[in-house]
Amino acid sequence: MSENVNVNQYRKEKHEWATMMLFRSSYSSFPLGEIEKSECPDFLVHTKKGLLGIELTELKYDRQNVSFNPRGHEKWLESIMEAAQAEFERSSELKLVVDVHFLNELGPTVSHPKEEPSLLLHDGLKETILKIVNENTPEATGQQYIIDRTSKYGYLNLPSIIEAIYVKNVTGRYAEGLWYAGISTMVKPLSVESVGQRIADKNLKISHYNQQCERMWLMIIQNSFLMSSLYDPQMAYRALHHRYLSLFDRVFVFERSEGHVTELPIIRIQK
Repeated sequence: MSENVNVNQYRKEKHEWATMMLFRSSYSSFPLGEIEKSECPDFLVHTKKGLLGIELTELKYDRQNVSFNPRGHEKWLESIMEAAQAEFERSSELKLVVDVHFLNELGPTVSHPKEEPSLLLHDGLKETILKIVNENTPEATGQQYIIDRTSKYGYLNLPSIIEAIYVKNVTGRYAEGLWYAGISTMVKPLSVESVGQRIADKNLKISHYNQQCERMWLMIIQNSFLMSSLYDPQMAYRALHHRYLSLFDRVFVFERSEGHVTELPIIRIQK
């Protein structure tokens, strides 16, 4: 049990570090200072204006189908991405950020609690992703390729269960690459209700964070702006312009695939 906990914690921290590096590079007003991994909040930034705490959170899945195990499906997709990354990095020194968007229908098909996901499907997806990445690796650091159904490559060779693959070269910028499934089915829609609930949940925990922090930021990670079937432009617009009650000094929505950072309007409430 402890070994599994350690592996899961390592995966979690690795993804959080990579996400923080992406956020820092995407947000031009990110303050200068050493970044330190922490627990409550997730990161500390040592700035000239004092200690800044940053908490990360994601919009949670709606479990609408009782036969679908979202967390189990996440782990299955994570194992595919980790295997593809490990094989790529055995023969290349390049560091990449690879985000694969799978079709929503993939989830319940392979995640029924009474059935083990197919090893053949697992390895087949790994090899397919690896082949596409190898054939579409940006040469320059900072350059990103998007392989989807609008591209010639995607139309001819993209598997039917993959919507798109984003490949960004971060060699020299990040110590480690990040390969992940940004949309692994049943993503909660970006709405006033979903964002408000995440902020409210974190407001309840802020009193337990490092009290030496002069300022506290909240980053809400969103992965489904473009590809999710649940995306509603009007709903998302309202969510990004609504004014939320917050104990945090600043609240951001970070669309990880596209690198979009939106600071939400807030009404600052006192602790």
